[in-house]
Order: sequence, then C-alpha cells, then structure tokens
Amino acid sequence: MIKDVNIDSHFNSEVDWKYLEASQQLQLDKQNYGADYIHLYVDDIEGDWLENWDWEDDLTDYIDAFYHHCEQGNYQFAFDTLKAGDDLLNQPENYKKCLELYDYLLERLEINSAKQAKIKNQ
Repeated sequence: MIKDVNIDSHFNSEVDWKYLEASQQLQLDKQNYGADYIHLYVDDIEGDWLENWDWEDDLTDYIDAFYHHCEQGNYQFAFDTLKAGDDLLNQPENYKKCLELYDYLLERLEINSAKQAKIKNQ
C-alpha cells in the first residue's frame, strides 16, 4: 500500500533559496575581497589561536579503529590505521603496544589465510 505524503515545497524552496543566497554572497565576497574575504566570516583570524592550538594525538582512537577493522575482516584498513598512528606507536612508551598490535594483525592474517586454504581444498 502506498501512502500519500504531503511535502511542503514552499518550505523546502525557502530553505534552498537561503542556502543559494548565502553561497552567492560568499562567492561575491571572495571575488571582491580576494584572500581577505575570510575576515568577514571568521572572528579573530589574526589572533594567536593557531599558536595556542592543542593537538590531541590519542593512540586510543587508532587502537579502537584498528580492532574495529580487524573484527570486520578489513585487514588492509587495519594495517593502514596502524601506519597512520606510526608517530605515536614509535614513541618509546608505546613500543610494547606497537608489537602487540602488529602481532595481533599477523595472527588474524594467518587465521584468515588458513581458513581460505581450507575452503580451497574442499
């Protein structure tokens, strides 16, 4: 059974029009002001926010993503995730964890390879 759905096209076109106007204004500002147009949209662009930026490199995020990829059988993504976290994994305090993660990946690959060989032989 198909239900009739009433969509308020007036509302949708009004929203679309606002986005279109904002996009056109952004383009005009870019053409009129060049690289300085960003000052119109970002507060305190000249401030020291970049110097005071606090980067939070967290190994936990990489590890969580790694195990998630392994659970899904996406071993290439798991390996790529470890490579992306190399700067953190290669710090002396993380050597043990680094070895543990690569060992885990190798175990998963060996298990997967054995399963595929067994399937091939059947």
